[in-house]
Amino acid sequence: EIEVVQVVSYGQQRFLCNITYGLLPDGRITIDAIFFPRKVDRMPARLGLQQFLIPALENVRWYGRGPIENYPDRHDAARVGLWESTVTDMREAYVRPQSMGERCDIRWIELTDAEGCGVRITSLGGDMMFAAQHFTDEDLKEAKYTSDLNDMARPEVVLTLDCAMRGLGNQSCGPAPMERYDLDAKRNYSFSLLIEPVKK
Repeated sequence: EIEVVQVVSYGQQRFLCNITYGLLPDGRITIDAIFFPRKVDRMPARLGLQQFLIPALENVRWYGRGPIENYPDRHDAARVGLWESTVTDMREAYVRPQSMGERCDIRWIELTDAEGCGVRITSLGGDMMFAAQHFTDEDLKEAKYTSDLNDMARPEVVLTLDCAMRGLGNQSCGPAPMERYDLDAKRNYSFSLLIEPVKK
């Protein structure tokens, strides 16, 4: 096992994240991540891990809520089932580009190439949500209009695996999320994942 203690920064806020990587005899990888946001004044919108995957892994298949994007406080219209899409098609056409494409209550997700080879990530404990895009949140903040995204798209897949996310609420014309959909700075958040190859 390899244990990494990392300082997570966003704005002026900082807190610790403990990540333990385990390598199984058959080559599969386990990840245990714990976030300790106990000393922050303002919680981030999400807690999770992000990785950049090769452009070929364009096909997405998952068991969880879908097919539409959904969030902790907006998922009643998204049914739990087996869904398929592409990273490109998971992009949303918002008037003002913003973080998008989240899927909740995920048991597992596969990202594969045209031949069906790729990676599978399974939740072993704790909540798992994901978004697969050709943009980072920082990219989206730089865009003013949806049309800007056509020239900004990255070739690689930006995969975000979240163990906790703040609800959306109705900030555009109303209140913040209800308390039960907000993140609590007085508790820790964690999840465990299994990463393994997919070969068809």
